[in-house]
Amino acid sequence: MVVYDAIVIGTGQAGPPLAGRLTAAGMKVAIVERNRFGGTCVNTGCIPTKTMVASAYAAQLARRGAEYGVHFDGPVKVDMKEVKARKDRISGQSREGVEKWLKNMPNCTVYEGHARFESPRSVSVGAERLTAGLIFINVGGRAVIPELPGIADVSYLTNTR
Repeated sequence: MVVYDAIVIGTGQAGPPLAGRLTAAGMKVAIVERNRFGGTCVNTGCIPTKTMVASAYAAQLARRGAEYGVHFDGPVKVDMKEVKARKDRISGQSREGVEKWLKNMPNCTVYEGHARFESPRSVSVGAERLTAGLIFINVGGRAVIPELPGIADVSYLTNTR
């Protein structure tokens, strides 16, 4: 059993800054991530959405270029593979930045895996058992498909597909 002052489960928007504040206060912290560093915002939410909206905005502005005295020899074209590659690159840089920050944070140990409560003050991550006086749950959310008649018969989108 490894003893910490605090355990933070999840590396979304609140987890890494919390770990930073706790370690800066002299605490020994474990942070656990079961999937991709950065959580929903970095991987399937805010950042990917904003990069794609920025590409759409650039295309719309280019289409309206003549209103500003800017002219093109042909129509504005959007290459969705390039838009997606840009989105993936930006999200990837954010994800890698969060991971690097946490893994290099003094007094912070990163565990990659699923955290499972074993008692009110301990969790297991794989074969490791961690215990702490403080445990913070920062696990984010997932898309829920509502039970609607016919939904299984049609194509629909969520933030992850």
